[in-house]
Amino acid sequence: MLDTSLSEKLDAAWGNPEHWVANGLQWTHLDEIGTLINRRVSGDPHTSPLQWFAQHLAAANALPLRRALVLGCGGGRIERELHEKGWAQEIVAFDLSPKVLDVARNAAAGIDAISYVLASMDNLPVGQAPFLPGSFDAVLGIASVHHCSELGMLYASISKLLAPDGWFFMDEYVGPDRFQYTASHMDQVTALADLLPARLLTTRSGAVKRGFRAPTVAEVVAVDPSEAVHSSQILPALASYFDIVAQRPYGGSLLHVLLADIAQNFQPEEAKPWLQALIDAEEEHDRLGRLEHHFSCIIARPAHPRTAATR
Repeated sequence: MLDTSLSEKLDAAWGNPEHWVANGLQWTHLDEIGTLINRRVSGDPHTSPLQWFAQHLAAANALPLRRALVLGCGGGRIERELHEKGWAQEIVAFDLSPKVLDVARNAAAGIDAISYVLASMDNLPVGQAPFLPGSFDAVLGIASVHHCSELGMLYASISKLLAPDGWFFMDEYVGPDRFQYTASHMDQVTALADLLPARLLTTRSGAVKRGFRAPTVAEVVAVDPSEAVHSSQILPALASYFDIVAQRPYGGSLLHVLLADIAQNFQPEEAKPWLQALIDAEEEHDRLGRLEHHFSCIIARPAHPRTAATR
C-alpha cells in the first residue's frame, strides 16, 4: 500500500522543478563543487561519482548492465545518463511523487529503454512486476535513500531484487537525521559566513543568511516528512545486507549548509575567489580531522549468505 498522504506532500515539495530553486541554488549547482566532489570520490576532477561506479563495472566486465533500477528517481537525470552512456540496456525508475514522475517521463520521452513506476522505498512490492527477484544487475540510490524510513526493509528488498553478482551504488547524504547538526558544527558554518559580504549571503527572496542554526525537526517535517529521516543509519545498516566494495566520503558538512539558497551568488567570475576560499576552508578542516563527512559514495554487492548470517 502506498502512503497517499506522503505522496501528496512529496508532490508539493518536489513535483515542480522550478520550486526546487525558487529561493536560490544549492552547492551542487556550482561547477567548482562538482569538480571538488569528483576529485574526492574518484581522484579525478573530471570523473563523476556515477562515472567512477561505471569504471568499477567496466573493470569487472559488467558493462553494459542488462537491467538497472533507480531508487527515488526525481527528475530522471540518472536513468537518462545510464542510457546515453550505454551503461544499461534497460532501466526501471520509481518515485513516490506522481508529479515528479511526470517530469522524468517527459524528459525521457522516446527512450523505450526507460520505464517509470509509482512506488515507495519503504515498501517495495518485491515479487510484482517490474520488481521481480534477481532481475536487476544494479540498483542505484542517488540523493534518495536518505528519504527512506525503513532502511532494513529497503536493503532486504534490494538484496532480493539483485542478481547474485549484482551491484548496489549509493551517492547519499549520510549526516545527522533531520539535519540536527551539532552546535559546534553550526559554529564552524557561522564562522565562515561571517567572513563573507552580505551580497554573497542573500537569497533570491532577499533574506541575508546570518546567525546560522540547525532547523528544528518540525521545520524539516513541514517541508518533507521523509527528509533525512534515518540518514545517520544509512551506512551502519548497510553492513548487515551487503559487502562494501568501495566507500568514498566527500565532506560537504560546511559547504552544503553554507551555500544552500545562495550558491547562485558564487557563479559570477568576481565571486570565484570567495568560493575558492570556502572550498579551501573545508579542505583545511578535513586535513585537520575536524570535518564531518555528511556525504558519501558507496559501491556494495550482496553479502555472501554465510557472511550475512554471521553478522
